[in-house]
Amino acid sequence: MINLGEKKLGKAFGGKTFVITGAAGGLGSCMARLLAPYWSGALLLDLDGKRLESLAAELGGSPGRILTRAVDLTSEESLLEATSDLPSDFDPPDVLVNNAGISIMCFAEQQPVSEYRKMMEVNFFAVAAMMNRFLPGMMERKSGQLLTIASGSGVLANYGGAGYCASKFAAVGYMESLRQELAGTGVKTNCVLLPTVMTEFHQGVLDGEFGDMAKGLPTVTPEEAARRLLIQAAGGREVISFSATLEGGLFLNRLAPSLLRKAMSINGYMLNKKRGRA
Repeated sequence: MINLGEKKLGKAFGGKTFVITGAAGGLGSCMARLLAPYWSGALLLDLDGKRLESLAAELGGSPGRILTRAVDLTSEESLLEATSDLPSDFDPPDVLVNNAGISIMCFAEQQPVSEYRKMMEVNFFAVAAMMNRFLPGMMERKSGQLLTIASGSGVLANYGGAGYCASKFAAVGYMESLRQELAGTGVKTNCVLLPTVMTEFHQGVLDGEFGDMAKGLPTVTPEEAARRLLIQAAGGREVISFSATLEGGLFLNRLAPSLLRKAMSINGYMLNKKRGRA
């Protein structure tokens, strides 16, 4: 029996073409698996070309065409090469999903500027570059959907993640401005404030220097995160979040931001005290 969520996905995304970055694994591959029964085609982009080919083979029974191209999103030349000579129905696609992202946890004063730049390149500049590549065609056609996977850390900063949070704050601000610029154009936007997703990266945080910060945080599997965010995107929600903890933080940030900051400062003090930094 088809559930309500599947009906929403089919109605919103049936027969559409997609471009998905960071599609080879994690959340990206989960979104591809959920969308494959409905799309008319997809261009899957990732740095890991072999994993892309494996995913395409797995999805080979889907009704639409699947194109895979390896790309380094930090290189404008690589991006343009990977998205050149596309079939007309992919250029522009009906839906662009900016999913690729990286995070490198480190204390701000210890993090090399090169790591700040790398996170900004992937988490923000790659989003802007993909928009520049496909948005003009969507505006000319007067239809399209831009779905960017940001993070709750793009609204509420976290301990040990100054560089990552800065890149995600940039992505959220970009999408907020873009949403205003596109009002009435026929092009829709969705910005996802992703909660803590139980991926290889999160496990790495748990096992590393900042494990005490991450331990105990409510997590969601990438499969569940993909399902929930796509259903909300299908329903037209512009800013998407689905974690009770994150929703509570966002509510408190609106209602009493100074109280929230005080609580976060106390948390930071306790973590610093443990490390002998305070």
